[in-house]
Amino acid sequence: MNIKRVSGWVLGVASLAVLAACGGSGSSGGDAQVRVINATRTHASIDLQSTSTSGSTTTATKLVSAVGKAGVSGFVNLGAGNYTVQVTDAGSQSALATAGPSVAKDSSYVLLAYESNGSVKAAWLGENDTLPAAGATYVRVYNAATDAGAVDVYVTSPTADLASVSSPSFSLASSSTPQSTAVTAFTPGTYRVRVTASGNRSDLRLDMPSVVLGDQQLDTLLLMPAAGGALVDGAVLVQKGTYAQTSNGNARVRLVSGLASGNFTASVGGLAVEADTLSPSIGSYVTVPAGSAPWNVAINGNAASVPQITLAAGSDNTLLLTGTAAAVTVNRIDDDNHAPATSGSVNIRLVNALSGTASSLSMAVDFGLVANNVVAGTASAYKSVTGNSSMRLEVTSPLSVTPISLQSSLNIPSGGVYSIFVVGDAATPATTVRRDR
Repeated sequence: MNIKRVSGWVLGVASLAVLAACGGSGSSGGDAQVRVINATRTHASIDLQSTSTSGSTTTATKLVSAVGKAGVSGFVNLGAGNYTVQVTDAGSQSALATAGPSVAKDSSYVLLAYESNGSVKAAWLGENDTLPAAGATYVRVYNAATDAGAVDVYVTSPTADLASVSSPSFSLASSSTPQSTAVTAFTPGTYRVRVTASGNRSDLRLDMPSVVLGDQQLDTLLLMPAAGGALVDGAVLVQKGTYAQTSNGNARVRLVSGLASGNFTASVGGLAVEADTLSPSIGSYVTVPAGSAPWNVAINGNAASVPQITLAAGSDNTLLLTGTAAAVTVNRIDDDNHAPATSGSVNIRLVNALSGTASSLSMAVDFGLVANNVVAGTASAYKSVTGNSSMRLEVTSPLSVTPISLQSSLNIPSGGVYSIFVVGDAATPATTVRRDR
């Protein structure tokens, strides 16, 4: 059963770069209530302040103090009216995110602070919907994990096989801004919540194995960006009730072998990632448990020496194999698959996976240098460039008077993240353009 009363629930979303213009403190009228959720990944404790400006003087009033990471504050009273509010680190006056909500009397709100692409954002959400009758729970999804793209959300019994589920409980299209679904009624009980890429049940982005939906409650499933951009962190917010956060315990990793020849296998903690794959090769992302489980890599059946590799929770990673079949080097590279911060742009980098050489590489996009002296086994930093349908991409080496690769009229639309891989032997290198997001 769908009950469409979601309009107006999301009252405001702001980031550090978008400061609210409305000001002033509350006016007369009945009090409202507000509480704060700290869903950030890197801010241990946050405050919520209200600011007002008179002439050249700005006054800050602390509303909520020291909300710990993954925590929620109690409610505080707030007079009805228009506000400018700021999220700050605890004890600081520097705004991390700013919003400009309008507060109605006798109403309740929550300020959700979360992180996306390196910045804190704030969503001001109402908690004023009618609750269901006995024997039902209302559930909706608020998706702030926009970098993950279009997703499906399955709310099933804890033991259900997704292959046997007829359709998602909720589907959310790709969007550059957070979005919310209508509410759906469920029978109270314990459920498993899984988030997948849209239309791909095997591409699991989040697994919450035990979510209790209480009788006569309205529960919001909050989806928030994980560290790498593609995976998702989750939480359950009970209207005017509890808040419980589930950080993603997985990471995504792909194997890239720059070796000119040979077959390789790879596994982590006993989980196969690549099986008898011919080099050179650029693999697809595989979801594995985060942490420092040992990696086993073999080339032509011979075990490679692999350093300890730690995969951060929610991260995207590339394991890069270079060298020779007799002496393989394995390096982990951080992947950032968040959407570009600037409209109309793409994020692009060069990955030097050449084997058997110490040659560095450089790359120019539309005649502008974006990567310089990238040594084998490493990647350049991401650079933001304008997406277009006729991009010129040139990769050069100081060991060659001609370009390693020269491609023109490439269709590189805006909004994507790209890695340019150069693999194989220096004498016969191969260049591949891979869209990662």
